Amino acid sequence: MALASVTVRAAAGWFLDQKALPRHGTMRAFEDGFRRTLEGLIPRVEDLAGAMAADEVPARVALAALAEARRRLAEPEAPGLRGEFERVKKIAESVLAACDHHDALTGLRTCLLCDKPIQPGEDWEPFQGGRVLAEGSRPGRVHLLCAARDRQV
Repeated sequence: MALASVTVRAAAGWFLDQKALPRHGTMRAFEDGFRRTLEGLIPRVEDLAGAMAADEVPARVALAALAEARRRLAEPEAPGLRGEFERVKKIAESVLAACDHHDALTGLRTCLLCDKPIQPGEDWEPFQGGRVLAEGSRPGRVHLLCAARDRQV
């Protein structure tokens, strides 16, 4: 799942970073990929959360994020290209959230700048920047070297 997680994270991140509206066909292709990803990730994250005690905060938070992902997947097509773009962006945000919860529940930590795993013993820092989502900035960790390189850009 780690390699798929990196690939889908990159696709969702690219989509969220778009300033111009993608063509309708491009948007449809991304939505289809995001839907397939969530269809595979949702049961996996549910299984991981289900293996934890019912009162464990990481499990409860993951399940809440999955409920939101399902709600977003059930939304009807929005009117107009701009409306569809905003709807698919919400699905892309759910992909990133599902990946983050999968990684958190399995103990895998991924650098949000290079999308490579942070290995035990590697230096890292909390994620301090990046894309602002609907309810705050994207949580996570980054390698110290990636953060230093990002600050230079």
